[in-house]
Order: sequence, then structure tokens, then C-alpha cells
Amino acid sequence: MTLEDGAAEAEVKIRTPRHAWVWQLVLGVCWLAWVGAMQREHRVLFALLMLFVSGAMVARAIWSRTFGVDLTREAAIVRRFRTRSIPWQEVQAVVRYKPGGPSGGGVELIIEGGKPVLLPAPTSIFGLGAAQFERDCHRIDQWWLAHRGESWRHVRADSPRPPAQR
Repeated sequence: MTLEDGAAEAEVKIRTPRHAWVWQLVLGVCWLAWVGAMQREHRVLFALLMLFVSGAMVARAIWSRTFGVDLTREAAIVRRFRTRSIPWQEVQAVVRYKPGGPSGGGVELIIEGGKPVLLPAPTSIFGLGAAQFERDCHRIDQWWLAHRGESWRHVRADSPRPPAQR
């Protein structure tokens, strides 16, 4: 892959796409309406349980809007429940993957030691947002190529180590 001119000049923020969180919000709101119907039928305990579940679903959907990855000159900052900063020099590869669902996809950063780090964004589910997914995948790959540093070397478990310098 080649590096495009100007591909990595400013900080970039990639967030969870709308199609990935709206369905949770809609389902949570529908369950909230159902809770009202259960309360009218005097099923109070069940209504309280469903109120808790649907409220948690709505809160998670709203919160997941902030999930994603920030691309800076020094690192990829993965934003989930916990924020994690991964320096570009530790990243060995940027890998697209296709989960079991039809035409869905996501991105992983393979860090030193072969450990994959799944990014919360970009994602594609059932082909929704496929064009934006491709653009964001390409952008992440370009950032990695531009910022991994000149001392970067591909590290594989089965490859021999370079000889020690005396």
C-alpha cells in the first residue's frame, strides 16, 4: 500500500456510525413504552425490571455515540468504556475483518506480540455504511503508514531476530 500525500496532517476522529447505535436506542425506547403498559396491568415487579433493562439500553446507545478512535501523530486513541492509547510504533498491522454476519466488518490493530485490538469504529453492519467504512479503514491505514516511524520493523513470532550490534 502506498502513502497518499497529505493523508495524515491533522488529527482525525472516527466515531461509531449512526447505524450501529440507533437500533439500540429505538429498541430501548420501545421497551420503555412497553413498561408503561405492564405497569397499567399491575405487573409492577416485571415493569421495574424492564424499566431498568430498557433504561440501561437507552443509556448505552447514547454513550456508544462517543466510542471510536482518534488518530494523532503519536498514537491511536481507542475510546470505549476505557480509553486506551496505542503508540503507532507498537502497531504491527491494520487488519480489516469480516465477522459472521453478512457483509459486516470492523478493524483491528495488531500490536507487538500479535495481540489484536478491536476498534469500536469504523464498523459496517449488513452493508450499512459500507462506503464510509471503506474510507475510514483506508484513513486508519494511511495514518499508520505515515506515523509508524522509520525504526518500525515487522515483528512476527516465527521470524528470526536481527543480530545484536557490538
